[in-house]
Amino acid sequence: MKILIDTLTNNGKFSQKRLMTFSSFFVSTIYAFMPLIDSKFEVKEFVFLGFLGAGGFSLFRTQKQNENIINNNNE
Repeated sequence: MKILIDTLTNNGKFSQKRLMTFSSFFVSTIYAFMPLIDSKFEVKEFVFLGFLGAGGFSLFRTQKQNENIINNNNE
């Protein structure tokens, strides 16, 4: 549990972007494997790609913010 909390927090506070990244990838994985549990469940491609896109964009925003902080510290 500590590794999960360390991943999702930044200076002891939960980061919204990190939570969004983690939860969207987690939900997309559950959504993709849902037909294994319920054979009548139909996976829609655009929903799955939407979850992955949201996670990817959130990860991009987090990384971009970290790059800006590093660049500002070097100046």
